[in-house]
Amino acid sequence: SYDWKTYPHRCLLILDDFASHPLLKNREQDMCRILKKLRHFNISVVICVQTAKSLSKDVKRILTDIILFPGLSEDDFMELMKESMAGKFDRHELWEKYKVIQDPHTSFRIHIYANKVQIVKSQ
Repeated sequence: SYDWKTYPHRCLLILDDFASHPLLKNREQDMCRILKKLRHFNISVVICVQTAKSLSKDVKRILTDIILFPGLSEDDFMELMKESMAGKFDRHELWEKYKVIQDPHTSFRIHIYANKVQIVKSQ
């Protein structure tokens, strides 16, 4: 468990390899509208993607938590930081921490509302 408070969620929606799906590409699609109003419906969503480039700007803007694994290029990393709410952190400082991760099972976690950045090593 985390050491910060969150509101209880009633539903978890997992979208695996879904980023390039047409339902997320157009902001007028029902899926995009639902994603923008998650807090009103107590829905948590996990979107699993191979690369952050496949996420639309609208989706990037509403990310509250980001979990990255090694392999993202500096350009892709900086673009994600710039287009998401993670831009409130120092991008260059985050990149310096992220780029040294070598273990493919170690994750780089950015919890935007909690103002926390964690590197979690696999056990």
